[in-house]
Amino acid sequence: MHISIYSMDKNTLSVLMLPWLSHGHANRYLELAKRLIQERDNISIHFCSTPIILESIRDILNWPPTATSSSSLPAPQSRINLVEIHLPESAELPPHLHTTKHLPSHLITTLSRAFAQSQQSFSQILDIVRPDLLIFDIFQPWAAHLSRERNIPAVVYIGCTVAASLFSHCYFKPGKEFPFPAIRLTNDNRRQKKGPEDDQHVHSVLERVALSWQLSDFVITRSFREVESKYIDYLSTLIGKEVVPTGPLIPDINNVSTGNSQEAESVMKWLDQRKSRSVVFVSFGSEYFMPYKEMEQLAHGLELSGACFIWVARFPKINTEGTEGDSKELLHGLAERVGPERGLVITSWAPQRKILVHRNLGAFLTHCGWSSVIEGMQAGIPMIALPMEWDQPINAQLMVELGIGVEIPQHGLGNFTGQDVAASIKQILQSESGERVRQNAEDLAEVIRNRKDDEIPNLANKIVELVRNVKASVELVRSVKAS
Repeated sequence: MHISIYSMDKNTLSVLMLPWLSHGHANRYLELAKRLIQERDNISIHFCSTPIILESIRDILNWPPTATSSSSLPAPQSRINLVEIHLPESAELPPHLHTTKHLPSHLITTLSRAFAQSQQSFSQILDIVRPDLLIFDIFQPWAAHLSRERNIPAVVYIGCTVAASLFSHCYFKPGKEFPFPAIRLTNDNRRQKKGPEDDQHVHSVLERVALSWQLSDFVITRSFREVESKYIDYLSTLIGKEVVPTGPLIPDINNVSTGNSQEAESVMKWLDQRKSRSVVFVSFGSEYFMPYKEMEQLAHGLELSGACFIWVARFPKINTEGTEGDSKELLHGLAERVGPERGLVITSWAPQRKILVHRNLGAFLTHCGWSSVIEGMQAGIPMIALPMEWDQPINAQLMVELGIGVEIPQHGLGNFTGQDVAASIKQILQSESGERVRQNAEDLAEVIRNRKDDEIPNLANKIVELVRNVKASVELVRSVKAS
């Protein structure tokens, strides 16, 4: 294995990051990496992931970086070193599928298993890089175990805290009521459990999460106290570890990948020509895909609502259900019926950040992935929740609790109606209650804009302190043994 590592002086603190194999997780880790090296000149980052994910990270970093002539220090991003980890070879999971992006849902477990089987590769990386600290994702306790075998401290980095606190409550206090009634586990979400195999899978995931808490010196969360204070404190109490927020960690809109610039310009020009607060932006991220019957109801709801809309619809790279052609035909039919003045359907990339802050956007219909929720909060745009699985239904409940959105009613696996979709859109765009939601969303965005953003300096201090204490303990043990 060959890993290129830039030269570092003895005072440099080296951090190895290992996110889950999702672009959403990778981007969250990358943004934390950029903030840490901006905060401390002596911190360097080794960012470890599969080649297919690092491909996009290189684009974001504008790799390779160049030093600025005005400073003796290298450009900050030159202290982010990309390290490839290679998963075991598999015909079922070729290298271009070593990411959840466009991955069919039935292969997620296969990907997770393959990642866990890359422990030998990760052990070699640890021995070559020899980091002072590992920052790992919640599904990879095996990475923290390998790190601790080498006296390297480990810290787990999560997204939202409310879901982590609820799932941990269910694991550590089964049968007891969650102390915050606005948040609950319910079967009224699309991905409800269907049988014993699902129960077993969920329990296995929760066991990995609990082990991650145990192996972590403290917990980092992409959150801030203005929205999750009580959940941050409760999680800390549950697991007996300090939970340190990072703040929203939203990249500067000017530093976000532009994708296809001509396509982006076309979308923004279309949006410019609509009326103020009249457009609904519909996006479910790049890793969750709607079955045909659900897309049919969503399309019906958008048409029924009478609102203008931009719908970003994506499909997995491997079409196992044979319905992709039908779905694309459905989208084509919707676009034809409503006409180009009212509806814009996109099946590739869209400039989400720029769309969310546009004056003509009226609502964001989202699956409630945490990054999308945070971006919606910062934009001050009312949200309409149509969550799918895992943390998304809980994120949707938090959004409703904060008064910045509404949730489309669901009753089991994909059981929602076009009428409910239309009613939720009309509630946000046309009713007094929708105006209250809009005001709440704008007020929260103002809070976010006026924040002091002092979490990263605090986190950097805690990282430095942890590494210093661990090194001192290791040296003490060595000296005792030597004597």
